[in-house]
Amino acid sequence: MILRLGQIELFVTDLNKSKDFYVDVLGFIEVERTESSLYLRAIDEFDRYSLILTQKPKAALGSFSLRVSSPEYLRELEKQHQEMGIATQYVENSIHPGKGPVLKVAEPNGHPVEFYHAMEEINVGNKSGGVDALPMRYSHLHRGIPPVAIDHMNLRVTNVDKALEYWQAIGFSISEYVQGDEGKFAAWTRAKTSTHDVALVQHKETSLHHIAYIVDGISSVVKTADLLADAGYRANIDYGPGRHGVTNAFFLYVRDPDGHRIEIYSGDYKRDTDLPPIGWTKEEYDTKGRLWWGPSVPDSFFETTPVNDEWMKEKVTK
Repeated sequence: MILRLGQIELFVTDLNKSKDFYVDVLGFIEVERTESSLYLRAIDEFDRYSLILTQKPKAALGSFSLRVSSPEYLRELEKQHQEMGIATQYVENSIHPGKGPVLKVAEPNGHPVEFYHAMEEINVGNKSGGVDALPMRYSHLHRGIPPVAIDHMNLRVTNVDKALEYWQAIGFSISEYVQGDEGKFAAWTRAKTSTHDVALVQHKETSLHHIAYIVDGISSVVKTADLLADAGYRANIDYGPGRHGVTNAFFLYVRDPDGHRIEIYSGDYKRDTDLPPIGWTKEEYDTKGRLWWGPSVPDSFFETTPVNDEWMKEKVTK
């Protein structure tokens, strides 16, 4: 089965500027840097990294990765996608360090997805076979907010109902949705019990709206705004802070130096994945779903990030 959203790769145009923003200000932990990529993790994560920043000429969503329950399940997913007529590529060795085989898929809307199982974890042991400390027990070294863990991403699709056919087919459930006049306007889907791993919202073209990291409570969401303003990134605060009606989460949206939107996020709920989804009308969503309380939505909030347009030009076969 699919367990959770595990990693996101963003294409950025200047790794040094990205490091200043993500590591020096927000407080992501720098795990490794190569000539072209920066590997980062949040403080509570056991995985070696959850965010990859790769330098490219154009900013875009590079790909996102979903962790599955076993190596064998990768082959099951490969067969399932082939039966659905969806192009796949099985790669024995990921180009990213510490990551095992991956199944690359261009899902029906064109979003670049990787499925994986094996991922190196950070070392918590010592030479005597005991434990030195869990990942979060280095608070004396933390800076920034800091971010606690990867949570979800929000994708823009041209038809939400069609997109749901795919996501439900591979095992995702819907926690909440917005019903429009001619089909669903939005849906929040998940593999885990929190409100979503992957949100789907209607848009004129396939794109990324935002990625999201959990922080330690509402005070840390507000602290993010202070940090950015104090560090000279006041203009990078996009929207918030405020409270969503949908998901109940407390939020702040910020933009990195390339314009990628990151939601700093706290306080959504847990609910079993077999329970029926909660439905909102479009009117309800517009009046209290998107924003339960907080500042008005700025026009900039509807801007999106393009996806990796080289994904399907690589050696991908059915």
